[in-house]
Amino acid sequence: MKNVRYIFPVLILAVLTSFMACDKIDAPYKETHNTGTDTTTYVQKVLIEDFTGHRCGNCPRAHEKLHQLIVLYGNKIIGIALHSGFFATPLPPSYPADFRTNEAEELATTFGVTQWPIGMVNRTAYNGSVLLSHDAWSEAVANLINQTPKVHIAIQANYQNASSKVDASISIKLLQNIDVPLKLCVYLTEDSIISAQTDYDVNPNLIPDYVHMHVFRASFNGTWGNELSLSGKQVGDTLLRQFNLSWNTAWIKKNAHVVAFIYNANDNTVIQSEQASIQ
Repeated sequence: MKNVRYIFPVLILAVLTSFMACDKIDAPYKETHNTGTDTTTYVQKVLIEDFTGHRCGNCPRAHEKLHQLIVLYGNKIIGIALHSGFFATPLPPSYPADFRTNEAEELATTFGVTQWPIGMVNRTAYNGSVLLSHDAWSEAVANLINQTPKVHIAIQANYQNASSKVDASISIKLLQNIDVPLKLCVYLTEDSIISAQTDYDVNPNLIPDYVHMHVFRASFNGTWGNELSLSGKQVGDTLLRQFNLSWNTAWIKKNAHVVAFIYNANDNTVIQSEQASIQ
């Protein structure tokens, strides 16, 4: 009987990055301007980035906490599992997978990750720290989840058989005036990857058929994304950005999601996030 455990967003084989290519589709963009009263209800979503590793015996506790928050808040929580550092290195034959990516390693280095598990909640400081133990995630989320959203993000993601690429169309509606520089990141994650995981709460510690969730696989537009200019825009206007990503045959489309988030380029705090399955 399989030992089903939850593990969240993680990264793919560094060696497979040579098979990936991503291209940004340049202007012109199709954009709309505010033409009347909008009665739609928009909600704030919260991004949790979990720095993790399959050889980290305490990391399943963070995976479980992320799962609990998703059960509690539903689709208001967006999770990404970033496999990085020593605990993410493969160790055949017990740990054959390599979920590491250059993006995850760069994020871990930039934010000063020195212990696993550790995470970020909207990349926002809580009790003076951006890097948070999973024990602090619930309170950090509670502080953010009921905020009035500044933007709304909608994603349309489609796999193109002819090109073996995923096209991602990101629609951004401006809900409040924003006077800070913004950036847009578009990532790919994958759920339900069966592979080994160390867990110190079970005996034996090695779980060969652990279910890894929210694993970071690739980025459509780099680690830090692209500038999102609001020049000439007003509340109610909608911007459209389009990207594509070459598909890796090791990934399973039905388990994959496109994750998009917008952050303050001055301090990296995330102001809104969204995810969508691939059609």
